[in-house]
Amino acid sequence: MGEGAGARMFPVVAEVEGGEGAAGHDEDSATPRPLPPDTRGSGRAGRMVASLAPPEIAREVRARFGAFMRDRIDPGAAERDRTATPISRDLLREAGALGLLGFTVPSIAGGAGRSWREWGWVLHEIGYLSGDTSFPMLLAYLGTLSKMLFDTGRDDLIHRYVRPMVAGARFGGFAWSEGHDPFAFQTTVEETPSGYVIDGMKGPIADGLIADVFMVFARDRRTDDLVTVLVERDDPGVSLTPYPATGLRASGMARLHLDRVPLPRGRVLVSADGLSYGQRFLNERRLEMPCWALGRMRALLETCVAELAERIRYGLPLTEMQTIQAAIGRMHAGVETSRMVLDNVLARIGDGLHDPLWDPPLALAKYHVIREALAMCRTLQDILGGAAVFQAAPYERAIRDLSCLNAIAGTMLTIEVDLGILTVGDVELRRRPHPNRHHEPKGEP
Repeated sequence: MGEGAGARMFPVVAEVEGGEGAAGHDEDSATPRPLPPDTRGSGRAGRMVASLAPPEIAREVRARFGAFMRDRIDPGAAERDRTATPISRDLLREAGALGLLGFTVPSIAGGAGRSWREWGWVLHEIGYLSGDTSFPMLLAYLGTLSKMLFDTGRDDLIHRYVRPMVAGARFGGFAWSEGHDPFAFQTTVEETPSGYVIDGMKGPIADGLIADVFMVFARDRRTDDLVTVLVERDDPGVSLTPYPATGLRASGMARLHLDRVPLPRGRVLVSADGLSYGQRFLNERRLEMPCWALGRMRALLETCVAELAERIRYGLPLTEMQTIQAAIGRMHAGVETSRMVLDNVLARIGDGLHDPLWDPPLALAKYHVIREALAMCRTLQDILGGAAVFQAAPYERAIRDLSCLNAIAGTMLTIEVDLGILTVGDVELRRRPHPNRHHEPKGEP
């Protein structure tokens, strides 16, 4: 093969594949490993596998949080996944001490006061570096909850919840879903002489086994409107049951059962139009999830290429075979187009151009990145063979984690319907005659 793009890209290290890649891995290798800084580089320009984050953010993440992820989060990742054990509250408390739980919360409440755009970059790098995909997912959920509670402007909530959340002493859960149509709420709340009573079931909740306070959305029995309340884990009538998925098993997914739980009046966050309030959280998740998911995709792609370069088949490294090169090219195209889409959305956010309730570009970003993540999982399975399914190899757990995003991100068909409705409405609106527009008679001028 001549010089150029198809020439040998990596040195030959291994002489034998070990079957279909099942052998040759130990427990320490069962996680996609990012390249070290000196080979990966710290910039974006000219890199085929580039970071979403600017160089200064990538360096900050490595300097501030890299050792914590390497020494504290990664070592127990495989065992937590095997047993569906949540990341411990002690580890999350350490994350809070490092500033990871209040990144966008203003300093007046103990946070760092950084921008949402910067937080997206940080989550991307953490998704790239962390050996446990549940970790950046939890950071995103916990950070959004604390920021939403801060934005209420209520001193009582900031003192009781936000400050402890930023410090890693309390953790919040978002109780929206009930396991069916996302807008057919069956959990109800009713006013009583002493406050309110809430009854129903919520789940899955991403960090249900970790959270000690839940932002719950329920239908008002009197008005039929959606109300948002806070329920604490220790409230009478509250119980939790584990609800693990096939991936992201260290997040602590659970169902929240509410058996006529009494609530004081101060626990009501929104007494009407809770739907719009909930959309704020969902809108932020539409950005943050693809940011950390793309980081995981980068790590998988780099790990895959480095390993295939060391496997020999018919006397050649696999990376010199055009079918493998084409597969790597497809995965690179998915990663790079995802980076470009997210980069554009983050720029809009930095300029304050996004809709805080439902922003079509944010929805498109989530839609595109999740589709590409799922496509990457299938391609990895096609070209890696056994290495893609055995626990000792660095792919199986990450593939399961990314495969879960299709469900956890919300039904992708729902996004297609929403975007279709908006497109039809936009076109029909533009086709309507303007009431002040005078139409010239047809014919020769």
